[in-house]
Amino acid sequence: MGRVAGEKRLDVLLHALARLARDDIQLGIAGKGSATEGLKALAKHLKLAGRVQFTGPIPDADLPVLLNSSDVFVMPSHAELLSLATLEAMACGRPVLLANAMALPELVTDGVNGYLFKAGDPLDAARCMDLLANQSERWPAIGRAGLERASLHGLDRVVKQYEALYEELLPAAPVQSFAST
Repeated sequence: MGRVAGEKRLDVLLHALARLARDDIQLGIAGKGSATEGLKALAKHLKLAGRVQFTGPIPDADLPVLLNSSDVFVMPSHAELLSLATLEAMACGRPVLLANAMALPELVTDGVNGYLFKAGDPLDAARCMDLLANQSERWPAIGRAGLERASLHGLDRVVKQYEALYEELLPAAPVQSFAST
């Protein structure tokens, strides 16, 4: 969900889905961006009609409904510094499957609140998709663990951490006086 761009590596998910010999896994791509038409063409080429839905942009007010209607949230990007979309999915109690790239691994304890797959690797992504699909009885526990991890990134907690850091650094800051002329 969000910006549909090349660095999000949604093509990896399409290739992974095409490799899975199961019809019970579907992919929803929400958002808009420069890569949308190319991804639609790739989905058609890979014969994924009926297994991939492109929803287009979703209003912010509808994001919780979208997230709560999905079983698993997947972020294949190799360029995320902090994935707000992933944190939102975790806050909704969704298990997550993330590329093992940039800051994404900081959000997941593999096998506890989700899984990591090798970034850019459709075979590994397919393996993890299959693994998660076969563990549907664990989704509630995985989702609760994700919600707990997401709470560490809540606004109140982050603001308190910044305040503590500033209070720690201020006494050591040099005092400057400015002469008036």
